[in-house]
Amino acid sequence: LEFRRVLFRSVPLEMLAVAAPLIRVAAHPVRLRIIDYLLHNGEACVGDIAKMAETEQAVTSQHLATLRQHQVLAARREGQRVIYSLIVPELEFLLDCISSHCRIDR
Repeated sequence: LEFRRVLFRSVPLEMLAVAAPLIRVAAHPVRLRIIDYLLHNGEACVGDIAKMAETEQAVTSQHLATLRQHQVLAARREGQRVIYSLIVPELEFLLDCISSHCRIDR
């Protein structure tokens, strides 16, 4: 067997401590779908997001609240509607990693 030496780049523990909660909050299929949708559409109201995610509006609202609490999303009011937008676009990298490395066997 031949072993290749792999260059190890150490990420500072402080950075990992900051990243872990963000990764944890994103680590839900519905929340990942919401993040992906907002990355590609800019902003949307809860009704549109619920339709896209194929979940009840109340369930979608809970996921949106979680993402807001962790400062992943911003919300602004437009009349009676609340419009959500992504404020951590770097999460696109996480979605790219998922697309590149996760396979669905059908």
